[in-house]
Amino acid sequence: GTWYYKEDGRIKHCKITAHTVDGRKLYKILPEKEYAKWENRVEHQNIKEHRKLISKINTIQFQAYKLKWHGITSFNTNGWVTGAGNGIYYVPVTKTRHGKKVKAIRFGSGAGNYFDRYGYKTKKLAR
Repeated sequence: GTWYYKEDGRIKHCKITAHTVDGRKLYKILPEKEYAKWENRVEHQNIKEHRKLISKINTIQFQAYKLKWHGITSFNTNGWVTGAGNGIYYVPVTKTRHGKKVKAIRFGSGAGNYFDRYGYKTKKLAR
């Protein structure tokens, strides 16, 4: 679904489907040998071509994997064959807003799934 959150005083959104996040296709992490093959191929380009390819890849696809965070099934996305770090974590949670319990998404990042923000199903809840 579409999740709304507040960032820099503005309401923004994130659309998550079974196979995409904000329009970027999600792929399973490559097996180690295949990853090494692709990484070698990307790394041996000149710097201009390397940056162009990485930029293109990052606008159309992410690698994704499921994980458990405090016992909750969630997932992570990050750059594909780019050595892109730990990406973004998406964890379904329940929050209390305006005195009612509502569904939310916890967005985290970094090596330790550090909290960034919560996303809600409506713009009103995100305010």
